Amino acid sequence: MDRADVIEHFLLSRCSRFNDSGQILQFLEQRYSYTGPQKNYLVLEPTDGGQYQVETKQQERKDAEEGNKFVSDKKNLTSATRKDNKYSSIKTKNEFKKFTRNSLKLQEEAAKKLHKLSKKNPSLLTRDVIDLKICKGILKFEDFVEMHALWNNYMEELLQNCKTVDVITAKLSSAEFVGAYFKVTHCPCPDNIGLEGIVLWESQTYILMIIPRKNNWKNNIIEQKVQIPYSAKECIGGLRMISKKKTRFTFDIEVDGDNVIEFEFLGDRMSIRSLDRANKKFKSHNVKDIQL
Repeated sequence: MDRADVIEHFLLSRCSRFNDSGQILQFLEQRYSYTGPQKNYLVLEPTDGGQYQVETKQQERKDAEEGNKFVSDKKNLTSATRKDNKYSSIKTKNEFKKFTRNSLKLQEEAAKKLHKLSKKNPSLLTRDVIDLKICKGILKFEDFVEMHALWNNYMEELLQNCKTVDVITAKLSSAEFVGAYFKVTHCPCPDNIGLEGIVLWESQTYILMIIPRKNNWKNNIIEQKVQIPYSAKECIGGLRMISKKKTRFTFDIEVDGDNVIEFEFLGDRMSIRSLDRANKKFKSHNVKDIQL
């Protein structure tokens, strides 16, 4: 017996398969023989995995659940972050600001093109230009007339039990003016004086109005047969962003169905958001620093 097989001989002697030492020696001589029953290669057969496969599936299912939870938490975090962001596009206020900027930009571009065309054809500004191709997409005053009618109904309900001007003034100080028909009487910008239109939006420092085409102080001059041509911007009309600072507006309200009272809106005194003004109580008192 080879001395290298002492350990193997000892282990096989403990096996019940071999009865004597001769069988063990014969087995050891044939163990790695090419022609013997024992081959020098390993045969691997496929199995179903058993317990390992069950544990693997459970781990995969657990990982998938954790992954879905992470994605859900990430979406919620992203949604919350976008909602908290004041510049987020999902906020209606930001969408309205974007729409206003685009509309003002479109009006400015159309006014420039119309001004160039008027140099070749001066009679172009004497007719309604809203049907021209360059004015396509510009907001029209006629589309917002119904908003003013709704505001009149709102005023009628708000002031139905008011009998004196002081009570009406107190009500108007906290009222909503979106939809009112304003006229600019005083303004640091001369181009804004005489503008009339419907209020579309009121912020703390600005008022957004939609004005008709060819509607300003030149109307009264033209009635007196004095030829003052309208500019391209005045022929287009559309949106106007007017600052409240040092600006005054007037508007009319029907009281009792027959009486019409004219009120003045002081921009410097009303530099408050409409939301905050609705919850604020104003007190009547004399004001000495208003310049007439």
